[in-house]
Amino acid sequence: MSTRTNYFKTGVFVPVSVLLVACGGGGGGGASNVGISASDPVAITQDNATEVASATFEATDGLTGNSEGALGLVPASVGQASAAQINVIETIIQQAKRAPVFLSNDGTGGVVPAATQTSEEACENGSISGTFNDNDNDLTLSTGDSVSMTANNCNFGGVVMNGTISMSNIVVSGDESSAPYSMQFRMQATNFSVSVSGETVVMSGDGTIGESSSDGVLTSSVSGNGIRIAAAGKTLTLTDYDILETENEATGEYSISINATISSSSVGGSVTVITDVALSGIGSGDPSAGQVTCVGANSSSLTLTVVDSLNVELQVDTDGIGGPDETIPLAWTAL
Repeated sequence: MSTRTNYFKTGVFVPVSVLLVACGGGGGGGASNVGISASDPVAITQDNATEVASATFEATDGLTGNSEGALGLVPASVGQASAAQINVIETIIQQAKRAPVFLSNDGTGGVVPAATQTSEEACENGSISGTFNDNDNDLTLSTGDSVSMTANNCNFGGVVMNGTISMSNIVVSGDESSAPYSMQFRMQATNFSVSVSGETVVMSGDGTIGESSSDGVLTSSVSGNGIRIAAAGKTLTLTDYDILETENEATGEYSISINATISSSSVGGSVTVITDVALSGIGSGDPSAGQVTCVGANSSSLTLTVVDSLNVELQVDTDGIGGPDETIPLAWTAL
């Protein structure tokens, strides 16, 4: 089983290595989450092109972790230190799966059936309190259930959680221990933070999270109106976003696509990210193929084309008239 698959199956959300931070585009649809909106578009120029591409790279870092795993924000490339080796989305998925055990108990740690259980449970350190609505009273996470929990310095295996997260509209098909299996739910986060090895990612916003396994292919997705993520001194906002990742469990081949409006504090505005050709690669390496376009103010744009797993090419069009004004070759490690 590949490293990426292990992250998908276990609990620490690791980011996907793709260049999608400062670029944004149409995605989840609908009005933005309350209090979360895109900043004004920034003009893309020859001077800030590399910075825009680099910021774009960091955009998904907070959601997925490093260049492995499914779902999340894209971290720096494999050759660079990511904002945090954290996969927030996978952490949320794992807490949803743990809810029947941690939020349904008889006072002695034993699970008991009940339509709704409200309780507080100890973690390895800290605690989680909340409510598990067991719609069909089967003691497992299943279609129609809902979960709401607040973590207080809750530590599981070195992953420390704080803040509030709720999960509704849960739909589960099959058994996760054997394919085919799928799970999807609506998520709402309020200052939900995940810390690993001194790095912290804080997230607020909404989204629909899904994961599935079928015919040896793992698929992860997250889409929604608006999410704000803070990590490593930077703030990133995704609105109308849609991120999709697939991975072949046997070969380790993966593909990633993102469409969103992404506002980055490091760039000073927003860009629209459109995946022209899904970024693809193998294992934990940087993508070896794919193309992403970032569109900024005044029809300016930046097209990142993957040359191979070591190099990319940036084509900058500052006015949207005709072809690129400049072509910039870069190594993945420069982003």
